[in-house]
Amino acid sequence: MLNEYSLFIFVVKPFLMKKILSLTILLLLIINLCSCKGSINAVEETPLAKVADTSLVEKEPVFKPIQIKYANILDVEPSELKNIKLYTFVDKWLGSPYLMGGEDMNGIDCSSFAQHLYVNAYNYLVERTSVRQYEAESTSRFSGQEYLEEGDLLFFKRPNSADQTITHVGIYLKNNKFISASGYSGPENIRGVKISDLSDDWWQERFICGGRKPLPIYVEPEIDSLK
Repeated sequence: MLNEYSLFIFVVKPFLMKKILSLTILLLLIINLCSCKGSINAVEETPLAKVADTSLVEKEPVFKPIQIKYANILDVEPSELKNIKLYTFVDKWLGSPYLMGGEDMNGIDCSSFAQHLYVNAYNYLVERTSVRQYEAESTSRFSGQEYLEEGDLLFFKRPNSADQTITHVGIYLKNNKFISASGYSGPENIRGVKISDLSDDWWQERFICGGRKPLPIYVEPEIDSLK
């Protein structure tokens, strides 16, 4: 007969050993899983943080001071003013005095100013007088002001006159604004090279048509031709 000690040795002890072994294996598995999880987390967190940092960096458009200045004057976005040469020329000549027959910054008339602007901004030589600029075969004339684009010529008659003879020329900029060398003070109360608002009644009464030269900057829309 087995005594109590023998029973413990042959029955209870193997059971306890299996139990201890099972607990040991379970503990090792838990430790291993925790270690793996920590490694996975470390791998995932690094690229996520970098992606988040990169997405927060947005490059702001950089505009030249001349773009910002004339965007404010013309009430447009700086991104619309892409012809830096044009607005650099405008800025240089703005405020120059008017002189009939004048051809430099000491005194200049409207058609000579148009010549200087076209040569400097577009490398294109227009005719010397406003009438010749209007009548030139290279000038595509149109009446619809909604078709005006930056660089178009604007032709005007005398103020408060039924005579339709062209006496003044300007160059369209943006947002109904144009630049010209004017011998009249007009609504701006400035005589000389100035920026004017085409929508002003004083200019609307004088307006005859727009004129477009064959410059590479244009993509011709369908316009109401006066020819």
